[in-house]
Amino acid sequence: MSPSRFAADLRAFGAAALKEWRLLRRYPSLFVGFLFWPIALPVAYVFQARGYAGDSDAALDAFAARAGTAEVAGFLFLGWAAYMWISMILWGPGTALRTEQVRGSLEALFMTPASRLVILFGPAVSQVVWALWMFAIVAATMTLVFGVDLAVASALRALVVIGVAVPALYGLGALFAAVVLRFGEVSALVQTVRGVFTVFCGMSFPIVILPEWGRAVALALPPTYLIADLRRVLLAGSDLAAVVPDLAVLLSLGLLLCAAAVVAFRRTERYARRGGSLASY
Repeated sequence: MSPSRFAADLRAFGAAALKEWRLLRRYPSLFVGFLFWPIALPVAYVFQARGYAGDSDAALDAFAARAGTAEVAGFLFLGWAAYMWISMILWGPGTALRTEQVRGSLEALFMTPASRLVILFGPAVSQVVWALWMFAIVAATMTLVFGVDLAVASALRALVVIGVAVPALYGLGALFAAVVLRFGEVSALVQTVRGVFTVFCGMSFPIVILPEWGRAVALALPPTYLIADLRRVLLAGSDLAAVVPDLAVLLSLGLLLCAAAVVAFRRTERYARRGGSLASY
């Protein structure tokens, strides 16, 4: 790619991100509404866990032995925070393309010379704002309400884990975008995949309690490593060296998913162009 083409793509990427940011600014009440789910969903599980355990030290010891931490609230909040971030990514690129399709502007968008990466991920940049807002709410609730100690060094290690997970998660998002081009709808598939992640990836329980075949499925899914490593560095005090094997697997899965997404997106784009379905919904 020539320097001038790269610079043009950067400008297009910035323009797509700026458009989405202006839409967010137009509806600031959405940020207030987003206060509810990052707190309410995990809090319900925390109260449920406390209700089942009662004041039993044996129950807490059994949980700590399986989960690697005695911080029940922190364990659940991190699991559901990761789930909500993953959900935003799964909906992101595909939903952005679907929105353009319904508006009738998708065909014109694909006629521009901009890189397909701009079309896929330019609008998704606004999700970073949502993710930062959500993680700030979760961190504040864990610290102020449940007394979970989050050290600065641990938070920095968590950012590294999140950074390594980005290729895998956005690769999944790009695959869903390819589904939008092919079938025009992604809602049912997103709901199915989110359900699979909830069952197998340990969002509300340690995966060691799964049967052997369930653990095998869990270890093939990227969110399993993201959630487990966030808990290890934030709650168990592990350093990055301790999670390097997991991060290597997560990065490998990310490269595979990104490569698969590129192939799938190119093929579905050619299919949509031949059939004239870019503007159909």
